[in-house]
Amino acid sequence: MTATPEMGFGRSKRLLTKAAYKAVFDDSSYRVSHRNLLMLARPSGLKEARLGLIVAKKNVRLAVKRNRIKRVVRDSFRLNQQTLETLDIIFLARRGLDQLEPAEQHKLLLQSWRKLSRQMKKVKKT
Repeated sequence: MTATPEMGFGRSKRLLTKAAYKAVFDDSSYRVSHRNLLMLARPSGLKEARLGLIVAKKNVRLAVKRNRIKRVVRDSFRLNQQTLETLDIIFLARRGLDQLEPAEQHKLLLQSWRKLSRQMKKVKKT
């Protein structure tokens, strides 16, 4: 699969400001929780999904592992952003995520994106 500009992770695809993060924390309409991660999301009203990452040193001690997790999450988001429509999403890493291999992290993230997508569709139907 060749990468197109729509599949990138430029500034328009990221939560950049404190206010953007606060908006999601204050009014998260959708939530995906797992032992190793938490995703909070809300409709943004923009034309594309945006992602914010929180990988705390408290939960993942080594910088190398924190950076690896962020890389895997960005890549997974990039590949699945079409299914997420116009959400602002915050990804929070929990303890133990760094113990998983990158392939296992990808699999877990794929399941989480699908759960988020199902939650959106369920709310739209009602």
